[in-house]
Amino acid sequence: MIGWAGMRGSVSLAAALAVPLETDAGAAFPERDLLIFLAYAVIFATLVGQGLTLGPLIDRLRICDDGEVDREGSQASLQMAQAALARIEELRGEDWTRDDTLERVRGLFEYRRRRFDPEHETDRDGTPYEERTDAYRRLMFELFDAQREALIALRNEGVISDEVRRRLERDLDLEETRIQA
Repeated sequence: MIGWAGMRGSVSLAAALAVPLETDAGAAFPERDLLIFLAYAVIFATLVGQGLTLGPLIDRLRICDDGEVDREGSQASLQMAQAALARIEELRGEDWTRDDTLERVRGLFEYRRRRFDPEHETDRDGTPYEERTDAYRRLMFELFDAQREALIALRNEGVISDEVRRRLERDLDLEETRIQA
């Protein structure tokens, strides 16, 4: 399957394009145009032929996702949340930390811990964590859109410069990327 899904003649095309325009004698290289055309034709045929048959080949070979990557990711996320919670408790007495901030951050990591813990598939209300997470993402995407519209309006009205808009939009993009993960 890897061979069937692999590169489609890029090396052949590069080799065909590397053929010089003229021979050492100064005459046009014989059949150079035909060689390039054939390289393109082979690439096109393999793209269409192999590309259209890749799905049925995967089905016939019964290749499927075993979920191992998701399980590893959930386990790693659970351990990361537990490490963050432990560190929050260690930092609780530090003079530079604020109790309200620690509680807010602890709540975030406590939610993550419950979300990725296989023993806790639902929250206290019985709502599956994945459903709750999807609703949260949808809400955040709505809020990101509203913030982007406000940024553009501020820039169009001349309240902020385009440089400020780009910087703030970059921050929104980073937050959005984090939520998508």
